[in-house]
Amino acid sequence: MLLEFYLLISVKMYNFQQSAGNQQIIFFSKSILVGTSETARSPHILLWEDIVRVIKHSLIYLYVQSLSYAITRPYYSFNNNSNLLVMHNFVSRHDSIKNLKPEKVYNSLKQDRVQILKDQKDKCGVYCLINNTNGHTYVGSSINLASRMRSYLNNTFLKSKQNLNMPIVKALLKYDQSNFTLLILEYVGRIDFVSATETLTVKETFYITFLIPYYNVLKQGYSCLGYRHTENTKDLLSELAKNRIHSDKTKALIAKALTGENNPFYNKNHSIESKIRMIEANSAYPVYIYNSYKELLAIYPSVLTLAKLIKSNHSTLVKIIKEQTIFRGEWYLNNIPYNLTDTPLILDRYSKKCDELISYINNKSHVRKAVFVYDTDKKLIGKYEGLKEVERAFKINHSIIKKYAYIGGIYKGYIFSYERLKD
Repeated sequence: MLLEFYLLISVKMYNFQQSAGNQQIIFFSKSILVGTSETARSPHILLWEDIVRVIKHSLIYLYVQSLSYAITRPYYSFNNNSNLLVMHNFVSRHDSIKNLKPEKVYNSLKQDRVQILKDQKDKCGVYCLINNTNGHTYVGSSINLASRMRSYLNNTFLKSKQNLNMPIVKALLKYDQSNFTLLILEYVGRIDFVSATETLTVKETFYITFLIPYYNVLKQGYSCLGYRHTENTKDLLSELAKNRIHSDKTKALIAKALTGENNPFYNKNHSIESKIRMIEANSAYPVYIYNSYKELLAIYPSVLTLAKLIKSNHSTLVKIIKEQTIFRGEWYLNNIPYNLTDTPLILDRYSKKCDELISYINNKSHVRKAVFVYDTDKKLIGKYEGLKEVERAFKINHSIIKKYAYIGGIYKGYIFSYERLKD
């Protein structure tokens, strides 16, 4: 892991106005040349560039075999007199780390965005962002890495009030996403949502503890996934939301945030399946009303139109159509005719007969499920407006009637059914 060991970098500074010099790093008692300069540049700038290279080198290629060493919490300080970068050490503990190698490395978050979004689609794991300008790092985790990276690439999203105060967000906006390297440290399998989030929290905490990233405010892998507001907070939020009206400026900002490439549906088309679901959701189809004998009575232009007339609601009628259950004990509703040759008995939906039909349906609004009772020869004994009414008439417990009505079964010489049986 990066900086999980005592590191002393000794940099030999020469007069860069006159000659090029090698910068030497003492790395586990091995001398490594990390860079040279052929131009007249500030020693400070060169030193910071080498710090970035050391960080990348440590994160990507570090290989320690069976070493037990002091893990330290470092911070950088620059001594202008001696030009030394000193790692100040606090709070140490022993551990052994082997083979720290990221799953994926992207040198530029912005320039590699297409490949990143493609590679990380539906992936769950822990990631690290490295500022190529100053070497500062950030460790995070997400149940959907592609979605998280898409957010980092969206400046409008980053500039929103809820995100703007985050250190990593400020850095992305200040230095630009093109100056950040992305490392996918580890993937986490999606067994189920709860176990995945728990594993992510553990893994993120592990990497934060050892990398000590500069931009992380919380030093443990906390997550708001599954968080629930207290009742007091809910009441407060409810009060704040009452009578809230967006200003014209806010509306313009919302529109701008969803315009062009920022729109999640930009340059995409609905599939045929999605179009069908939208048609069903909007109920943009006619409704055929049949009586219990499966005779077509009338046709209405949409579910919403019928729902308003019969004092019902959209979702109830859609459910009746999908499940093909009898409505209020007498009517079937469908979005297509049972037979192509079916002709409605009432052709004009503005006629008196149609008004009478609507009135009759409204008068039966108290009926949830009617029960048809037959003898064993399938001769209709009667139609009842509920289980309790049948219970009183036949002295049979309503739970037994309910059981047999679902299957049209026979009990004590009676056939109970929720639908009219064919003669």
